[in-house]
Amino acid sequence: MTKPAARSHTVLFSSLAVFIIFADQLSKAWFVFLLGRHEHASFAAFLGPYFSLWGKQMIQSTYFPPTQVVKVWNPWIQWQLTTNTGAAWSMFRGNSIYLSLVSIVIALALIYVWKRYFAEKRGMTWIFGLIVGGALGNFIDRLRVQEVVDFVDVKLPLLGRLFPQLGDPYDFPIFNVADSAAVIGTLCLAIVLVAMDIKAFTGKRRAAPQSAAARDPYAGGLEVDEEALQELKQTAEEIRRGERFTPRSQTGWHGNLPLDNPGDTAPDSRDEDR
Repeated sequence: MTKPAARSHTVLFSSLAVFIIFADQLSKAWFVFLLGRHEHASFAAFLGPYFSLWGKQMIQSTYFPPTQVVKVWNPWIQWQLTTNTGAAWSMFRGNSIYLSLVSIVIALALIYVWKRYFAEKRGMTWIFGLIVGGALGNFIDRLRVQEVVDFVDVKLPLLGRLFPQLGDPYDFPIFNVADSAAVIGTLCLAIVLVAMDIKAFTGKRRAAPQSAAARDPYAGGLEVDEEALQELKQTAEEIRRGERFTPRSQTGWHGNLPLDNPGDTAPDSRDEDR
């Protein structure tokens, strides 16, 4: 890949990751302002105190309980403010420091993998930019207040009907912009990797007959009588060892082949004419 193309992909990757981080942080601030408990009259006045919070679960102690739940598409989508000290589906609750370390390690590993193997691919640059931006967005929350702000509440009635044990309708875990970016990027990455594996597998199967034909000139071609072929090989070997004369034509013999017996002489063509 040329240097200008590599530079453009690096700019795309960095810009996308930074955009996801800013969109995630601003959307969280907006929904805390919209749904949380506070006394600020404007969003601009709210931003300073909100981003100055540094400590353990300051969102909970400062802006909770929420003042309202906003119905967006009743009953399937609503804005509901909550926080999570764990990972997805509230796993590993109360381990914010551990999850922060895991998030930064994953982000650095993804950056390395993208730079090492996929930096020349524009589509993979978008995918890795989404995942890294999402991971760093939630990492900032855990680092700053040791909890992640979530606000998108989605209910899935069809899934609840298919699997009643999940509840009807199934209440999907509340999430945010960073979660969405990371999940979309991960799903796209899985699809691309599976497609690459399928392509590589089918390519090997198509190449196999060609390889066989290259190794064996008769593969896929004319059928050969194995018995005749072996007899031909045996005759050629006898000729090579000088155990047999072969006529060059009807008028002569192969003069440079050794004789069966040292005392023998090759017949003269003139004798044959007589």
